[in-house]
Amino acid sequence: MWKCPPASILVPVDFGEASARAAAIAGALADRFHASVSLLHAEALEAPAYFTHDQIASLERQRQAARAQAETYLAAFGRTNGLAAATAIVREGPPVATILTAAADTDLVVMGTHGRQGPRRWWLGSVAERVVQWSPAPVLVVRNQPAATPAAVVERPLIVVPGLARAQQAHRLAEGLASAFGGRVSNEVAVCEGDLARRRDATSVIVARQDRGDTTEKWLRSCSLPMLFVPEL
Repeated sequence: MWKCPPASILVPVDFGEASARAAAIAGALADRFHASVSLLHAEALEAPAYFTHDQIASLERQRQAARAQAETYLAAFGRTNGLAAATAIVREGPPVATILTAAADTDLVVMGTHGRQGPRRWWLGSVAERVVQWSPAPVLVVRNQPAATPAAVVERPLIVVPGLARAQQAHRLAEGLASAFGGRVSNEVAVCEGDLARRRDATSVIVARQDRGDTTEKWLRSCSLPMLFVPEL
C-alpha cells in the first residue's frame, strides 16, 4: 500500500521532453520529502520464432550490451534533469505491465504524456492512460509544457474531482503535497475542464480514481494541467 508523504517515486522514461519534465518534478518532490527515485525504461524485445539457438545466443549477448548502455544513458538522463541519485532501471517487457509491476512497490508514479491522438500516440500517450487506470499507486501525469518551477505543480491550489465526500485518499495526498510547498487544496469541485476557468490560479487537478471508466480517460486526454490520479479504496 502506498504511503503519504511518498518515500519512493517511480518515473517511467522514454527520453522525450515530457519525461524530462516528469523527472524534474519528481526531483523536486523527492528533495522535499527525502524520497528515493527510480527511473524506469521498458521495451518489448522478442526474438523471432525462426531464430536458431546460435542466433538467440548472439541476440542475448547484444541485449546485455544494449541494456548496460541503456542504463548508463538513463542515469545520465536523470542527472541532466536534476536526479543525480536516482536508480536507473532498464527492463525488457511490455511497457504497461512493466510499469504496473514496479508501481506496486512505490508510493507515487510521475510520468509524462505527449497527449497525442490516433496512431502517433506512443507509450507515454496511450500507455499513460492504461497505467493511470490500473496503477495501485497514485500517478501524477504531466505534459511537456514547462511550469515556472517543478514545485509549482503542487504548491498552489488544487482542484479535487469528483468531490471531497467521495475522495478521501485523493484529498489526503493533495493536502500533503500542497502543504509541503506552502500551498493549499481548493474545496471546489470540478466535473469538467470548463470548471477550471473559474480557478485560474489552479496548478493541477486531483482525480479520485474510483472506477476505470470514462472519467479518467476524459481528464487525461482533455486537461492541460498536470493531473494526479489517486486510487480510492
